[in-house]
Amino acid sequence: MRILVTHVTRMAHGFCCVAGLSEREHRHVRPVTGQRLHTGLLAPSGPFDIGAVVELGRTHPAGARPPEVEDALFDPERARRVGYVSPSRLWSILEETAAESLYDIFGADLEHHQNRRASVSLLAGEASLGTYLPIASCTLSVRTTGDSASLRVVLASEGLDLSLTDARYYEDEFRVPAMERVRVAQRAIEAGTPVILGVGLTRPFAPAEGQIERHWLQVNALHLASDPGHRL
Repeated sequence: MRILVTHVTRMAHGFCCVAGLSEREHRHVRPVTGQRLHTGLLAPSGPFDIGAVVELGRTHPAGARPPEVEDALFDPERARRVGYVSPSRLWSILEETAAESLYDIFGADLEHHQNRRASVSLLAGEASLGTYLPIASCTLSVRTTGDSASLRVVLASEGLDLSLTDARYYEDEFRVPAMERVRVAQRAIEAGTPVILGVGLTRPFAPAEGQIERHWLQVNALHLASDPGHRL
């Protein structure tokens, strides 16, 4: 199976998640191994990068339980990057596949919460990945908590304040925001550059003790029309 990589997500230090669109059907695929993927699989040393066409080799469906229907088992040692699509082609594919509603991606089980987050309960939802054309422009901001900083995408028209986990906007082994890249993206968004978001649901977790586990909505990729071929 070949995929066009559209999501590269930073995880806990040393680990990542990648996803993309299948070559023919343009359906979302998340390559998995049963264990967390190491960041060594990311460019330049590894095959995965935004806009890269990656041959995964033989895959086996692993998304038996919703919403994680996109999971596909693969052998990382067989994965290889065969090239990149042009930036204009990448943007064209993103436009073709982008949904105009989050409910079109995740289904009616997507719930909005008072803290401006959204989630899906266990074994619910229609998907865990998608590309999304926001109703109105978004805002990219840096959020500092104690000694750590993270990136947020605010969709004011939809009442959402979501974590941005796009590995391209982090440095120092994906631990801290890459402020030069962040400022370039902020200026582009403020200038009215069209934006398409790669969105996804987390693996289930409880945000606080005593709460139930849920799949939480986040932004896995911030795609800008001004630089659609932006790589790691």
